[in-house]
This record gives sequence, structure tokens and C-alpha cells, in this order.
Amino acid sequence: MPKYQYKQKLKDYKAKHGKPDTLTEYFILQGFSEDEIKEGLAPFVESWEEALVWIERGDSEEYDWILWQRSELYEVLSHATDEQIEPYRERIEKADETFRSITREVETSYGGSATKK
Repeated sequence: MPKYQYKQKLKDYKAKHGKPDTLTEYFILQGFSEDEIKEGLAPFVESWEEALVWIERGDSEEYDWILWQRSELYEVLSHATDEQIEPYRERIEKADETFRSITREVETSYGGSATKK
């Protein structure tokens, strides 16, 4: 759907519900469905947690995808209020700590060798 249609969708939302919070506005302008908007942050947190399972198993083949999951979470968190984040805060912190504990920072990516064993 073209961007102008997302803007129209936002306009329609405002007419029906009033001004949305910044996370809802972000979701609308990014083309998320109404069901996805209702789910809020949950799918992003779950995707990040699930991505870590693959690293823990030693399967870092899709490392870019795994990092993309955290990038997506970061992006939606930047539009969320503290009240929207609070129910997920401990899970996010735990997942981030898990990531730090099972990986190591390197200057150059060497595929699977960047994963702790």
C-alpha cells in the first residue's frame, strides 16, 4: 500500500478514535494491520527471545536475521511509552543479557565463529 494510503488510514483512525499514541501512529504509518496494532509490542519481544534460541543452539547461520529482530524491537520501543514497555521490560533486559552472554564482539564478522561455545 502506498504511503499516502497509510496517511489516510491514520486520518481515518483519528476521526474515529482521536489522536493515537505514538506507537499506534507508527504502526499505522508503517502499514501494520489492525490486528498487529492490537498486539502491540508482544510479537517483537517474542521474536527477539525466539531469535536467541537459535544462537544458543549454535546456529548462527541466520545471524543477520537475528540482529534484525533486535533492530525491529529497538525501532518500536523508540515509539512506545514507558507504560507500554513496562510489561515487557524484564523480558527485554533478560533477552539482551542473554545475547551479551552468548556472543562476543569482534571487529570483523567470521560467521559462526562469533558465537561462544
